Amino acid sequence: MRFPDVDYIRWAKEHPPARINLARSGVELCPPRLLGLRARDLVVNLPVRDGYRPLVDAIARRYRVPREHVFTVSGGTSFADWFAGAVVLERGHEVLIERPTYEPLLRIAESVGAKIRRFDRRFETRYAIDVDRFEQLVTPATRMAIVTNLHNPSGARIAQSDLERMARALARVGGYLLVDEVYLECLFGRTTESAVHAGPNVIAANSLTKAYGLDGLRSGWLLGPPELMSRAWRLQDLLANNGVAPGEQLSVAAFRRLQAIRAHAHKTLDPNLDRVRRFFERETRLQAVMPEGGNVVFPRLPRGVNGDALANRLLSRYSTLVVPGRFFESPDHFRISFGFKPALLERGLSNISRALDDLT
Repeated sequence: MRFPDVDYIRWAKEHPPARINLARSGVELCPPRLLGLRARDLVVNLPVRDGYRPLVDAIARRYRVPREHVFTVSGGTSFADWFAGAVVLERGHEVLIERPTYEPLLRIAESVGAKIRRFDRRFETRYAIDVDRFEQLVTPATRMAIVTNLHNPSGARIAQSDLERMARALARVGGYLLVDEVYLECLFGRTTESAVHAGPNVIAANSLTKAYGLDGLRSGWLLGPPELMSRAWRLQDLLANNGVAPGEQLSVAAFRRLQAIRAHAHKTLDPNLDRVRRFFERETRLQAVMPEGGNVVFPRLPRGVNGDALANRLLSRYSTLVVPGRFFESPDHFRISFGFKPALLERGLSNISRALDDLT
């Protein structure tokens, strides 16, 4: 196994500071008071088992699966994605991965020496997956397909019926569908069904990070076939043995109060989605596929301007940070998030227009 560089993550850690950060991908941090815990409620040790049972049970109840279908990991969704790849893929296996995609998902497949094939989610079709084309790409060598839902970077949603068709196509050749659904939790106000219910060969990766403002907990999990979850627990024996006790307790507290935490984030996300929509209506130099929800959008720039040029101008002149589209294989795009204070969002959007004035 080799470990390729992840350029986007390195950039995210090392970019210069900015007064307005439109590049962060989560919502405003959750106030600790919403968890309802006191310092004396926390311990530094818990029984060493395959996961902290109260946390496993809380996840199982939330997503309506038996506990044997749950694997938890102290490392967020990215580490959960890695475990999914590690327990399924071997050198030479064929993997289908959406394009554009979140870079670490590509690197997971590369790290095990898998053969990567791509299928496109196009701006012109609102980043929908062409399921007919997907079915044609599946071969007897296909071991896994990887998608994000909501799509990272565009925020587009995959219909459950499409996920079911994709899962059936893979099942015919003994393959698995991995769905990173960390942004799906941002669809507040409506029922969001986990992709794990789309078929017995579906693995869903998720965490409390993006939608709930609990990034620092790094509480991640997989939902999927029991035989794969059992394999993940055995791999965990090698890597970390057990989770981080205070983090697991805090995660259980978060699940107990998820409604209040959701409402806190909802107060920011929904009005901000409308603010972003209005911005693109008046900023006609940019074209954007507006998502149903989530907290990211991936606008296309006018001809002659690329994502790096805009990002550099925004940072150097307006102390505003956006993600250049090259990190998502789309150099004529850029990604912004909108899960934070409305006043900062308004200023950041205004700065985007000012930077476009400079560049065009």
